Amino acid sequence: MKKWMKTAAVALTIAGVLNGGSAVKAAPSTIVTQKVFIDGIYQDDVLNVNGRTMVQLRSFHDPAKISYTYETSTKTIIINNLVTKITVRLMDGLRTADINGKKIALDAPVTVKRGRTYIPVRFVTEMLGGTTTYDSESKEVIVRTPTGEEQFQTLRSGDLVNARMAALALPKLNLETDILPYGEGYTTIYTFPRGEALRYFTEYRGLMTYVEINENGLAEIKWQKDTIGGNGETGKEPKAFGESVYFMDNLMAELLHYGTVDSNGESKEQATIKRLINKESELVLIMPIEGEVRTDAN
Repeated sequence: MKKWMKTAAVALTIAGVLNGGSAVKAAPSTIVTQKVFIDGIYQDDVLNVNGRTMVQLRSFHDPAKISYTYETSTKTIIINNLVTKITVRLMDGLRTADINGKKIALDAPVTVKRGRTYIPVRFVTEMLGGTTTYDSESKEVIVRTPTGEEQFQTLRSGDLVNARMAALALPKLNLETDILPYGEGYTTIYTFPRGEALRYFTEYRGLMTYVEINENGLAEIKWQKDTIGGNGETGKEPKAFGESVYFMDNLMAELLHYGTVDSNGESKEQATIKRLINKESELVLIMPIEGEVRTDAN
């Protein structure tokens, strides 16, 4: 049974000072056994200090809503939520944080270990927006920044175009062995079941990949196959989608072809976007398909 904890998440870009700083004396720390994901990215460097999960500050990234500065003279990290106007001041080794001028106790001290700065994920999420959930079955901690939470809601219940774009933007988690493409070329084909956004195929240089977005918003690679070389196959091949839609991104020619595929596998192009002419579509991968209605929204 799943236990969900509503908390909050902050995102910021941390470089330089958050990888450095002087060492501090902290409580004994160990690598946590649960998996932690921030905006779909697996965190392979997480600590447990005083029984609290600690993540690297540089793991949080939400420049649209969070900014930071570093005071060299006081060795203070200053985090600003641009939406809620909350300002957090943190110092290495302290068990308190300054929140808009008020001192708040931390579950565990800000910790510098191996030249990296770690903070309690619960504290940060409670202070600066976003969400954190804990899945007790998979023992996964799912952290989303404010923007990451917006994208998750789009994935679950947004319109097809935006949901598909959000799905493609997620980092893909390979649960098996990576297979490298054997062929050549600069064209990628994305295929979704008609009316759906939470599962899709990609084909690139002869490598077929099947991806599913799970209920925690993680994009899992379930199957891969090198169709023209000798790099093999991994995972379980899914059933064919039947009626589906495709988006063919030709990078070199700067073209986007898109259309439908019927239950017999016959494709019908709906339109082609010429990016050299339509500069506003330079980064577009997904377009509306005539007559299509979303069927997998929650």
